[in-house]
Amino acid sequence: MNTHVKEILVLGDGDFSYSNSLVSSSLECNLTSTVFLSRQEIISTYGNDVQKNIQSLEEKGVKVLFSVDATNLPPLLCNRQYDSIHFNFPHTGGKGKISENRKLLIDLFKSLQTVVKETGNVEIALLPGQGGTEADGQALRSKGNNWNIQEAAAISGFILYSVEKFGADFYNLTGYRGRSKAFFCDSGLRHKFKIQSFNSSSLTRVLKSTQPESYIQKYLENYSLASQSLSYRCNNNLGNFDELFSIYVNTNENECERASKRAKLEHQEDVGNHILKLTGLQSKKLIFYPFNKTKVLYPPCIRHDVSMWTESADTPNIVPVLLECVGLALHQVTKREPEPFFNTKTQKYSHCFSITYSHPFEALSEEYVKHLAHVTVRDCLAKSGFDLH
Repeated sequence: MNTHVKEILVLGDGDFSYSNSLVSSSLECNLTSTVFLSRQEIISTYGNDVQKNIQSLEEKGVKVLFSVDATNLPPLLCNRQYDSIHFNFPHTGGKGKISENRKLLIDLFKSLQTVVKETGNVEIALLPGQGGTEADGQALRSKGNNWNIQEAAAISGFILYSVEKFGADFYNLTGYRGRSKAFFCDSGLRHKFKIQSFNSSSLTRVLKSTQPESYIQKYLENYSLASQSLSYRCNNNLGNFDELFSIYVNTNENECERASKRAKLEHQEDVGNHILKLTGLQSKKLIFYPFNKTKVLYPPCIRHDVSMWTESADTPNIVPVLLECVGLALHQVTKREPEPFFNTKTQKYSHCFSITYSHPFEALSEEYVKHLAHVTVRDCLAKSGFDLH
């Protein structure tokens, strides 16, 4: 088999016209096309013409499967991996069932975790307003009134990296109700996802060394390109994190020199100290990323609060601990109140912080951030000596 031939899986293809358009194009692929209904139900829903599409696919060597639940793939499909998986306009049927369609998407991504290749993608087409991302534009609905596709994907470690206009000219717009009740999807949006799950161990790497250049060299040996911009906006006494800084490190010596100049550093060995100065970290720490990471198109920002007692009215600096704990997932730290509350009985001051989590490269679901904030972060702060509420 040609190793460059793409393995493509199409789910819920209705009358199979979409799959026919794929194999009729110049795209060289091994295609598997599936529908939720049985063969008899498909013919009853879409009429006898659908048999022409099925016959055309089978004659071209396409594997056509019926009665396939996309949220619970059969072993025949689970025993292989695909370069690209397509599902156009998934729907549970009926109207006003946002919760059911959200669950459909959550279960769909969970089902696809093991069958998409590491370099592959998942493409889901939705109507404007359904997805709940900035790509919906003027059709964007409130959080409780959309399908929240990005959160559904993030639960299973998928990031949204692209949204494109859905091309509808090449196949019949039939929908799950048959051709007599077609729907209009000229303004549909194709959402593209790939797996880049959150892994705290990949976010921050600490190398204890008295010589900054030595650990910079270590990363030069391990990554052909590592780059990321960090921005922390903190108020009061939390430190000066308003400055946006970028450190680019490349195996090419000349590129390293240019990167240092872009970062306004005369020497590479100043990089580590520069980061220490900005972040207040006690250890010499660089936050790097492998060159092949894909950026999240719309990184969600998820906020959780944390409160603590101190014997002083001065604002405690929790940012270094948070950086050590969650790395690039830390987006913003702010104080809830300008002045701390003083408890006359305990003679201690109460400080409350709002911590916003976001990540430029990896999937962060609300479900995971809740665990991160209420378990991982609290544990790190407690171990660092902070007296939490």
